[in-house]
Amino acid sequence: MWSKAAMILCASMLAAAASAAPPLRSEGGSVVAVADGALIRYRGWLLALDGAQADTAADVRLLSASRTQAARVQAGKLQRDLPVWAAVELAKDGTRLRITALPGLAAGGPAALLLDFGAGDYRIVIPASSLARHEHGLLAQHYPGADLALLLQEETRVMLPLGTAKLQVFGREQAAPYLFSKVRR
Repeated sequence: MWSKAAMILCASMLAAAASAAPPLRSEGGSVVAVADGALIRYRGWLLALDGAQADTAADVRLLSASRTQAARVQAGKLQRDLPVWAAVELAKDGTRLRITALPGLAAGGPAALLLDFGAGDYRIVIPASSLARHEHGLLAQHYPGADLALLLQEETRVMLPLGTAKLQVFGREQAAPYLFSKVRR
């Protein structure tokens, strides 16, 4: 039988070892809709879209395009407009993030942003303009490979998982984040 002192010593050694070990890297991320924007977290990245504010400083601030202005990316000292087909590639703690401006669904409409995390781990498309419900099904065709769309509906961002048989919209400033995981391609 173990003595009480030996058990306490073992427990304290295990606790010290656990606290010294590096934290486990998550293979997934989360999106929280905040008014007209969203907070996106993935493997150490924090991105703030449009009007979203985080408790800590965001690594990247994304501003959606309008009919008269290109999308904008701000990351540290980098501040760049992204006209259609332009891209910015960033890296943090070994995780790559590529941000590309793509044509919107409507001809001549504002550009959409495509966030490509890792080596194709997960892709989020962010249309800059509102879409009618009957256009939701066109997103997967127009942006092949996108896993999630952050739609603007009635001035609020909502999440629409793509590539599923049933389109289901999540959002409206939910307290619980939409969780996603790395997609094997």
